[in-house]
Amino acid sequence: MRILVLLNPTNKKGTKAAYTELRKFLIKDGYVLLQSEVFMRITNNRKGAEKHLNRIKPYIPNTGTVRIMRLTEKQFCNMGLYQAEEDYQESIVGINDYIML
Repeated sequence: MRILVLLNPTNKKGTKAAYTELRKFLIKDGYVLLQSEVFMRITNNRKGAEKHLNRIKPYIPNTGTVRIMRLTEKQFCNMGLYQAEEDYQESIVGINDYIML
């Protein structure tokens, strides 16, 4: 199971510091930056995902929005990436269907 945390900060006063604190917590807690303002973490099961969701709740800022999605491996593997041109890293390493961790 995977957890996706989608951040959407606003320009209100105090928002930048609150979101910086949330980002630091996510990185410290083992989340990986999937793309700008999107963090991802792998968990073993639904119970583990609930544990991590409860750990995030105290860090959620009062402004902006934080969306959290739980996805199964099958749902995550069906995600597509569409872009106009090849990324620099893809041109060097190549494109694989999946990466073994």
